[in-house]
Amino acid sequence: MVYQIIQPHPALKPFVKEYMLIHFNFSGLSGERPSKLLEARAEQSIILYPSGVFTKVNSVLNKQLVIPPTIVQGQLLTNWYHHYPEDFKLVKIIFQPGGLFHLLGHAPTTYFTDSVTDAESVLGKEISEIIQQLMNTEQYAPMIQLVDTYLLAKFRKLKLRLEPIDRVNVLLQAGSPTFTLDYLANQSCLSYRQFERKFKERNGVSPKLFVRIARFNRAYTIKEVHPEKDWLDIAITCGYSDYQHMVKDFKQFAGVTPVAMVHVEATSPEKMLGLHKDVVF
Repeated sequence: MVYQIIQPHPALKPFVKEYMLIHFNFSGLSGERPSKLLEARAEQSIILYPSGVFTKVNSVLNKQLVIPPTIVQGQLLTNWYHHYPEDFKLVKIIFQPGGLFHLLGHAPTTYFTDSVTDAESVLGKEISEIIQQLMNTEQYAPMIQLVDTYLLAKFRKLKLRLEPIDRVNVLLQAGSPTFTLDYLANQSCLSYRQFERKFKERNGVSPKLFVRIARFNRAYTIKEVHPEKDWLDIAITCGYSDYQHMVKDFKQFAGVTPVAMVHVEATSPEKMLGLHKDVVF
């Protein structure tokens, strides 16, 4: 089993932030199989599931979806609980802000916002061929090599035109209060209105909403890395005016309070299986 964050080929770094590789096997666990809370994250991705379909549920929205083997996932705004099969594998391509926009030939990514789309309907049969190869691959390293090779070939075929906005967008993903949106618009050589329009094309949501999600992500990441830190200190560090301001974002993007999210994560699949997220450079 494995739970890793892996860096892509250096040539892909302007467009691909990282890969996530997961393999869970629950055959050794007794009792009910744990579900996984997937909160909104400031990212867009293509996700491949070599283990096949599974279901995800949002009880508040009264929705249950069956997820196909390959999906394009735009900017999520809601949270879901994933219910995995006994043996579950995932390869997730997490794009830099705007990376998916470029991969799709500058097609606006607003179409994919808060939705899951069968990747074959967007990328054609080639992505189905990749998932078939992944299904026939037992070792983890060759899985990443397959995805690297596919993306390198895909991006090389495209006539890419990087603009200043593509370079400054990455700063927003960190969720840091250091940079104002007006400053980033200026660094992009755009008026604020132009910056907002181009950003939404690339990332599916307005820069203000993206920053809110990224800040929420940063707050929980700090708690994961430093569990001893007080939530109020984390809120102030991340630029929230007070603790309740942060709670509002947690409820919107994770469906639970900060304290409740810690308890939910304590019973997540990776925790129950004794796995730690490893970063591979």
